[in-house]
Amino acid sequence: MSQAHHPLVEAALLLDRSIRIFLTSDEGLHAETWILAVARLAGTELQRSIHSKATQADEGVGARRFWSPRPRPAQASGDEHGQRLVAVLLATLAQLGEPLAEEAIICPSEGSAGALLSLEQTRERLGTLVAACARSHGLGSVEMAEALTIATALALHQCRDLVPLTRGAGLAVTGFVEGAKTALAMAAAA
Repeated sequence: MSQAHHPLVEAALLLDRSIRIFLTSDEGLHAETWILAVARLAGTELQRSIHSKATQADEGVGARRFWSPRPRPAQASGDEHGQRLVAVLLATLAQLGEPLAEEAIICPSEGSAGALLSLEQTRERLGTLVAACARSHGLGSVEMAEALTIATALALHQCRDLVPLTRGAGLAVTGFVEGAKTALAMAAAA
């Protein structure tokens, strides 16, 4: 089977095109907002899958640590999966000719302050699109998190002249964490 026909890759390409369209305004497309939006959605889908599995197993899930630039033993389910998103991001960047070492990622001290949309606005604008893409490609939350991570890498690659790759990857990790933490809080409130 050709990689171009793999449902995960097809979903990532569709998400990349569609999210770009949804986020483009009369002023154009804001690079940081695009990167953070896609990454936040990936984190949300990731945490949704973790919470779903934990609920099914009747366990509590504590997202003590989502990602660390140094390899450490997994301390929580979120850490293992967070590391997986970072690995998918870096592997996709490498396939796009943009190799980046995990240690080179620079997470912004201001967090997501550069984004023009809040996490809630991102979900309002793009949540239906993500759900429709998941249904049409037959993907669960884990697969959608990975497809959104691939779409995040595509955004980083396309914005590399505006946002240095090391900083863009840091924005992506920030978005993963924001999406996952907020999804966990929403699940706890439900």
